[in-house]
Order: sequence, then C-alpha cells, then structure tokens
Amino acid sequence: MSLSTVFRLSRTVLRTGIANLDKRRPLQIITSDLRPRFFAVSSVFRKDWVEVTFETVDGSHTVKGKEGDNLLDVVINNDLDLDGFGACEGTLSCSTCHLIFKKEDFDKIEDPCTDEELDMLDLAYGLSDTGMSLSLAGCGFLGVYLIGALECLSRFAPRFVSKVQVAGASAGALMGASLICNVPLDGVRFGFLRIAEEAQKWKMGPFTPGFKFESHLLKGLEALPHDAHTKASDRLHVSLTRVPDMSNVIISSWDSREDLIQTLRCSSFILGYSGLQPPMVKGVRYIDGSYSNRQPVIEPNAITISPYSGYADISPREDDQSYGKLKWYQQSFDVSYANAVSIYRTLMPPPPLVLNQYYCRGYSDTVLYLRKLKKS
Repeated sequence: MSLSTVFRLSRTVLRTGIANLDKRRPLQIITSDLRPRFFAVSSVFRKDWVEVTFETVDGSHTVKGKEGDNLLDVVINNDLDLDGFGACEGTLSCSTCHLIFKKEDFDKIEDPCTDEELDMLDLAYGLSDTGMSLSLAGCGFLGVYLIGALECLSRFAPRFVSKVQVAGASAGALMGASLICNVPLDGVRFGFLRIAEEAQKWKMGPFTPGFKFESHLLKGLEALPHDAHTKASDRLHVSLTRVPDMSNVIISSWDSREDLIQTLRCSSFILGYSGLQPPMVKGVRYIDGSYSNRQPVIEPNAITISPYSGYADISPREDDQSYGKLKWYQQSFDVSYANAVSIYRTLMPPPPLVLNQYYCRGYSDTVLYLRKLKKS
C-alpha cells in the first residue's frame, strides 16, 4: 500500500470512522449515519469534577479530580509535591497513606482491623490514636515560651489548632484557655512582660509581700470572652491539686465563665506567692496543678510542649552537659545548668528582654519540630 493510499484511507477514516479492527477480516468503513454511535461520549467523561484540599505544614493545596478517582490519582494528575505520598504506587505497602478519623466516625466502621493491617500500621511514622491533643507544661513566667510555640502552630497548622484539645497546668492552663477562647496571644505575652517589669521593681520580686500577683492574674483573666466556659468545655483540661489530699484533679467542664476563672485561679495558686487562702471551685479548695501534675496528658499521642530542655516534643535543645534525667510531678527534663536557670526564672522573672528571648525560642523550636515531621 502506497503512502498516498494510506493518506487517503486516513482521511476517509477520520470522516466516517472504523467499523471493526479485526485483523482476520478486511477493514470496513462505516457510513455517516452510524458515526454518532461510535463517537458517543463515554460515561467516564460525563463524571463531575470535584475539589480536593490537601492540608500540609506548608499550607493547603486545592485541586480538582473526577468523581470516582482515588486520592493517589488526584495527587499524580495534579503533580502535587507531597513528600512520600504514593511511594508504594498504591499497593498500600508503605503505610504512608493511613488516615486518622474522628472518634464518632471511627466507631461507624463495621469491619474490625485485621492483624495484617495493624502490623502494617505499626510501621507508620507518628502513628496515633483518633484523638490529638496538646500538653502545656506548668512553667510560671516562662509561659511566654508556650506562647511562641502556640503562635507558630496557629500560623502553620491553623486547622489542627482550631480543633485540638489542650491540657495544661498553671501557666499552661492559662495559655490553653487563651488559645481555645481566641484571646490574642500577642496581648497575653505583653501582659506577662508587664508583670515581669513590675516585679523587677521589688527587692524580692513577686515574693515581696507588697507585690500582689493575684491582682495581676485577675486583671489578665478579664480578657476571656463572656462565653469562654462554653468554648473551653470538653476542649480545655486544667490540672489542679486538691488541698485536702494533695491529689491531682483534671477539670474540663464549666457551667459559667466565673467557674472557669476560678479554676484557672486555682491552677496558678502557689501558697505564699499568690496568697495564703486558696480559692475554691464548687466548695473545694485547690492549688497549683504543678504540685501534682506539671505536664498533664489526656491522649497517648499528645504533643508535649515545655520550656525546659529534655524530653518534651517541643522544647529547647541545649548544648551544655546533662547530668541525668529528672522527673518532677510528671514532667521530665535534663539535669543541667540551663534548666537550673530556667527553673529559677519560672517564679523570679528576668527582664522583659530576656523573657522575649524565651518567646522567640518557643517559636523557633516549634518550626524545627514541624520540619522534622515533614521530613519523616
């Protein structure tokens, strides 16, 4: 067959279509009245487009996919740069693509997990239960470190922060309440700096009898909105120490804003530092939760944050020598000179300039933590 014959045949095929491609029979050209059936649009092309949003530490990526596509197809078709995603080419053998459900959604799944599935999930980095939470250590004036960490999380993981449960003691409880109740964290930081600056004017700092720490705390708590108790209930978990038996109590539900404020007062009350008469919640006296649980954890996969170098997920990494590990009321940290200085500054605040350095350190340590998660 000559080239000109092929060309004429190709033009004819394009105009009319092919009836069959059976090699055992001659090529047949169909007539124009059958072309509509041959060129009928497939059901694949009639499917609707849907938007899919991928949330990462770098932000969100919204792309489009066809109804019925799997997520791997959507990522590949849109050339998304998601580290490790689809490394096993959809064979489900790399454990990268595991999902974390809300508890109420997970409970709706009828089929139980198989042993093979559980073994595969054990290979996943950072595998967690359905719940996610933050644990904020009790740390007095070094709460500015927690503020830096929370501001970083709010910037790079806003969706996570908007739903996360928070457990805290003392300053950690105050920071958790501010985060959940949408109190501007920058304002909370400047409040801490003002109190520290005021304490610098007294010989013994906050321990001076004339220095009324409780008054400064109550003034700061006025920033909580009128519905703070509603927002905080079931999301904020405050560590308290019950006075009669010095046992730890976690409170996470409040009937009024006043109840929440009283709980936060109790969680930050240090005998002699805040006064001599502990406040009460529903007729029971409580003091600082740090006396019994400085690092409250409500979920096994909680992200722990502490201004003391050591074993929290987000904490300073110091270069000075560690002389061992110390566990102090459920909080673990290195025995080192840097931590000794930080513990002193917890109740005896340094100048505002130094406190601001702790704030910056909290922010930068959280950035490092998020980068580590991304690379893993």
